[in-house]
Amino acid sequence: MNLKLSSKKVVELILKGDIDIEDIIALKGIITSFIEKENLFFSLDFAKVEHLNISGIEYLNERKERLRSLGGDLKIIGCNEHVKNLFIYAGYIGEFDFYDNEEEAMKSFEKYL
Repeated sequence: MNLKLSSKKVVELILKGDIDIEDIIALKGIITSFIEKENLFFSLDFAKVEHLNISGIEYLNERKERLRSLGGDLKIIGCNEHVKNLFIYAGYIGEFDFYDNEEEAMKSFEKYL
């Protein structure tokens, strides 16, 4: 997982490969540590993710809900059809905002920043 903090205070996490439940728990901890530093805007780049443990989607949703309750948000970038179908199967497709690329996601944050 790579990390990039943009100049507009959006934390971009770049995920790769197969994401298992341990990876999601680690990601939840990373997001929580940024929340404690008052970074409330996140984009998760799934472009290089081949598979996502479906039970981990609930953890992502918990962090997204926490961010939104604090005035922040979490966006998902570049999700392939297989991974997007996992969000559908888990019942969370309408809960997340999906974007094709970083530029589109950053534009969606403009109303907050």
